Amino acid sequence: MKRLRLDHRLLVSLAAALVICAVPAIAIASSADVPWQTGIRAVGNGATIEPAVNDVTGAQTFLITPNHSPFWSVNQHPPGTPIPANLLNTSAPLYLVTYPIGSTVDTTDKLNCYTEGAFDPTGTLPYNCDHAQIPGIKGHDHLVGVPGSQKAGGDFNVAWHVIATFFTPKGVSDHAMNTRILTLQQLTAAQAAGDVTGFVDTGIYFNCSVVSSPVYMNGTALSFPPFPS
Repeated sequence: MKRLRLDHRLLVSLAAALVICAVPAIAIASSADVPWQTGIRAVGNGATIEPAVNDVTGAQTFLITPNHSPFWSVNQHPPGTPIPANLLNTSAPLYLVTYPIGSTVDTTDKLNCYTEGAFDPTGTLPYNCDHAQIPGIKGHDHLVGVPGSQKAGGDFNVAWHVIATFFTPKGVSDHAMNTRILTLQQLTAAQAAGDVTGFVDTGIYFNCSVVSSPVYMNGTALSFPPFPS
């Protein structure tokens, strides 16, 4: 997911308002074989892997993205450019569930990615993913379908369409932000309760596939410098 970058023009204003305080699939990882993992890892010099969540069961899984795999973003094209038909017809949703800095959701298990350190010039806050760096956001999870899953709202595919959500002021004040959302059912319930925003279409499409936990565990953890102050 190295190239999944949410453009600040699309998300920073929304986040600030809401948070004031092609490799084939080869295996499915379960949450039982390794503890919850966090951050991007490199495999050789040709791909990156990061943790994700099976949005049906809430179990941990892992996604691999070849370094030069197809990537399409609305922000890389003139306004009004149509989304390619093949992406509209074949992509599956990847739900990017973000958590505000004040959230304690990760007290027990780590989030898939941490990005708050992107805005910390001291380099002391966690920062282990090079995408979706949004002011006021602590980190995020990637909720996805896995091979063989069948559900409303999308299914597994190699091409993914990134859909973001944010906790609302209500979700912050009533402490819903401190409960981790691990399934699509939980996410839609939180939206219905007014604790989480509706789906925000990032206009981003990219390729990745599911791999087993040993592939991730054998990778090299990556780190990233903070943005210039």
